[in-house]
Amino acid sequence: MLFGKECRRILTSLTFIIYCFVVGLFFVSQYIEENKGDPYIPDEKISEDHDVIMNGAVDNLATEYLANNYICYPYGFYKSVRLNEDDSQKVEECLLEVTGLTHDELMDIRDSGEHYYVEHGLQETMYYDIGELPVSDAITYERFCELMGQVDDILGGGSSYKVEDLVVTYSYVPMTQEDREAVISDLYEKDGVAGGYARLFSDYVGIDLGIMPVFVAAALVSADRRKRVSDLIYTRKISSLKLIFTRYAALVTMMFIPVILCMIAAAIQLIKYFDFNDLALYKMFTLPTFWLLPQLMIVTAVAMIVTEVFSSGIAILLQFAWWFSSIMASGAKLSGSISKFDLVCRHNTVFGRDEFMLSRNDFIFNRIFFFITAIVITAITAYVYELKRGGRFHGIRLFGKDSIFRHKA
Repeated sequence: MLFGKECRRILTSLTFIIYCFVVGLFFVSQYIEENKGDPYIPDEKISEDHDVIMNGAVDNLATEYLANNYICYPYGFYKSVRLNEDDSQKVEECLLEVTGLTHDELMDIRDSGEHYYVEHGLQETMYYDIGELPVSDAITYERFCELMGQVDDILGGGSSYKVEDLVVTYSYVPMTQEDREAVISDLYEKDGVAGGYARLFSDYVGIDLGIMPVFVAAALVSADRRKRVSDLIYTRKISSLKLIFTRYAALVTMMFIPVILCMIAAAIQLIKYFDFNDLALYKMFTLPTFWLLPQLMIVTAVAMIVTEVFSSGIAILLQFAWWFSSIMASGAKLSGSISKFDLVCRHNTVFGRDEFMLSRNDFIFNRIFFFITAIVITAITAYVYELKRGGRFHGIRLFGKDSIFRHKA
């Protein structure tokens, strides 16, 4: 059986053994060791209060505007932005509209406060201690979001004024004892305990699945390219479509088995530390499957097509760049902010159910999108493979002999 043969090839490959070792080691060191006993309860919660959001954003914007130093994270990388006079004027207009202040009133507030210096690397920046600024009664939350979006555009994106991140950036408030009790109640009553741990499990394992599958998939495809195994065995017996999809299914299946074993281990740990009657154990399997399987599928599909068209090295470099940018893009927001196209979805807490629900629709869209895209890419890979079998395409070499960048004398 073709599927069985592909699975056995994967099982005996060195890259798959390394993959299993890394996934298992990361799971044990990060998840198992960190979740022995009672979970840590955070000190703050997201309030979604528009007044809290607007006050927090205005105070931060005023501080950065007066210092002309804006901290941004475009593509996840730290960047200190200083604006020219025209752009700074545009930011001031947004700030004045939100606060209802005039330029002179803002300058008076600046001059009446003390100043201090903060080092950013080799650069020292002067900031003003201006206290809390007012928010105009005439400003609506919708208009406020429009203005913050304009500020983010002026700064080039990646700022703390990105509309989608305003809630998770500025609406945190200290938890009361009642809030803490409510959070624990949500974990038991709404998440059945396992739901909260399933999100944390998916967060940790998802980091691995954003990069490790590329090595297994690229190694298998490149091995065929070198040894022409598929040509010798399957050329006249099976179509390219069936061969590629069978190989793809074998890769996804074999690489998801260690994840399932980790799910089982996580479920056993829950049974050890919690009353079995409090556990909705099925959530430890359903949520991680919906969370992680599409991610594994898209990484595998991209690895296969890039290796088939270019090389395994290019596939690994490309996937590393995608994975790294996705990890870095989350910045300090390890929960409560999942966008429609994040490769690695983060939710690094057992609690925070309300935060996760804020991004629920984007999360569902994200996973379904990657699931469908992975199937489409695999179909394209089968087409490319068919062209190569027929001698109509030989791949694209970027380096070495006959590469597209090779200098022709």
